[in-house]
Amino acid sequence: MDRADAVRLLPEAYARALILRDQGYRDARIAAALGIVPEAIGPLLRLAEAKLQRFLDDPPEVDDHLVIPLEQLAEPPEPPGS
Repeated sequence: MDRADAVRLLPEAYARALILRDQGYRDARIAAALGIVPEAIGPLLRLAEAKLQRFLDDPPEVDDHLVIPLEQLAEPPEPPGS
């Protein structure tokens, strides 16, 4: 299982946070996209990375119909006030 496959298995908030960070968005933009306070991004990303690493170390058996399409997760956040 590669990283992209593992990201698709994460809960949506974790997956979106990781993808947006990988795309270069700052914490404040990621927080706005997820509807959470910026102070929560650090802990959320640490949890997401831990869960991601668990999937990479020990891949689960997955029903492909339950996986979120990566394109759907990678949508950039709307600027504030849009």
